[in-house]
Amino acid sequence: MKIIKVKPRWLQIKMVLAIASTIVFAFITSVSAAPFTLKSLKPAVTANEVTSKLPTITMIFQPDCSWCKKQGIALANVYEQCKDAVNVSLVGAKGNRRQLKQALKHYHKDLPAFIADAKFLRKIGGYQASPTTIIYDDNGDILLKKRGYIANDKLQNVVKVLTQGACLI
Repeated sequence: MKIIKVKPRWLQIKMVLAIASTIVFAFITSVSAAPFTLKSLKPAVTANEVTSKLPTITMIFQPDCSWCKKQGIALANVYEQCKDAVNVSLVGAKGNRRQLKQALKHYHKDLPAFIADAKFLRKIGGYQASPTTIIYDDNGDILLKKRGYIANDKLQNVVKVLTQGACLI
């Protein structure tokens, strides 16, 4: 005959609370964006800041990337002018969380920012250099993946096409 030890009731309650808080924390720190679900680099990002069913422009950045900073200025302009018609977001790679959060000081303070994971990188077919800009349609399908800096006039044309003329920069 086996003797089964029963843990005290308070220990069981403590374990349930620990598991529940872990689940809640995971839900809060990962945000579902139109084409992907990644952990946020900003604690205050909520799901309604990245609206699904809108086209999305995402830039992959990394710490100490001067061209990323230049592209970030152009994306900040798109974000300011067209945030109701197109999602704009940043995805950090090739750096730890602290380095990526520190690099965010060079970008618009309200841009949603996430940290890349292996699943995301596999889904986009990897990337060779930063900045890499990925354009998604409103269904979350990749329309374009462009390595390097995108000039303002070309970015304006992309936004015009994505929003079907609803947003002009």
